Amino acid sequence: MPGTYEVRPPAATQPAPIDLERASQARVYDVLLGGKNAFEVDRQFVQELLKIAPELPELTRQNRRWMAEAVTRMATGGRIDQFLDLGAGLPTADNTHDVALRTDAAAKVVYVDHDLTAIAHGQALLADEHSSFFAGVDLTDAGAVLTHPAVTGALDLTRPVGILLGLVLHSTADPAAVVADYLAAVPVGSYLALTHPINPRDGGRLAQFSTAIEGKLRDTFPHIRFRTRDEVAALLDGLELVEPGLVDLASWWPDDERKLSSAGAARLLLVALGRKVA
Repeated sequence: MPGTYEVRPPAATQPAPIDLERASQARVYDVLLGGKNAFEVDRQFVQELLKIAPELPELTRQNRRWMAEAVTRMATGGRIDQFLDLGAGLPTADNTHDVALRTDAAAKVVYVDHDLTAIAHGQALLADEHSSFFAGVDLTDAGAVLTHPAVTGALDLTRPVGILLGLVLHSTADPAAVVADYLAAVPVGSYLALTHPINPRDGGRLAQFSTAIEGKLRDTFPHIRFRTRDEVAALLDGLELVEPGLVDLASWWPDDERKLSSAGAARLLLVALGRKVA
C-alpha cells in the first residue's frame, strides 16, 4: 500500500560525460527507430547488430507500437491519467505524452532517463509543455526518482499511476527489486507495462538466435541479460494481467492486426500489461 514504502535516499552520484567513443543504448535504440540523434559509433554498432538480426528495426518499431497501445489501454479501460515512463530514451514519434493526451487532455507524464543525450533532447522537447516533465536520474534508484521534483510536482502517488518499463529491465542487475520498489510506491489500481527480451536457454533455435544478439550487445553493454519466460513472469507476480497476458510481441495482436510473424524475431520480445490489485 502507498505510505508503507520507505523511499531510500537518492544515490549521490553524477552521470558520466557523454562518451563519443562508446555506443549508448538510448542512441542505438534511436537509430533502430530511424532517428538521427546518434553518433558514428552508434551507427556502426547497429550495423553489426543487423548482421545478426536484420529484423531488429521492425521489432523496435513494433515495441514502440505496443507501448502506445498499453498507454491507450491504461488511459481508457484503466482510467489512468498520470504516467511514469522509466528509461524513456530519446524522444521520437508517438511519445507517451502524445498518446496519453489524445485520450485525456489533463494527463500528466514524467519521463525518467539518465543518459545525457536523452536528458538533453527530452528537456528540449518538453521545455514548453505543461503536462510532461523529465527527470534526469537512473531508474534503478527508486529513491532518486520518487523524490525528484519533476515526479513529486507532477504526479499524485496516492492515485493510480501507469508505470512503463519498455525494453529496459534487461539492462538492470536486479529487475525484481526495481519492479517491487515502484509497485510498492503506488496504490491499488495502478498499472505496469513491460517489454523484455527473452532467451529460453534450452538449446533451441530461438535460444541460439537470442544468445547471438545478447552476446553482441554484451560486447559494448556487459550488464545486458536476456531472461527466460519464467524469469520475466516472476517480475509480474501479484499483478492481474490484461488479456492476452504475458505473450510474445506478435501474439499480443489479433491475427488481422499483426505486423510481425510469430515465427520470427517477434518471439524475442515478451510483453505484458498488469494491474495492481493488492
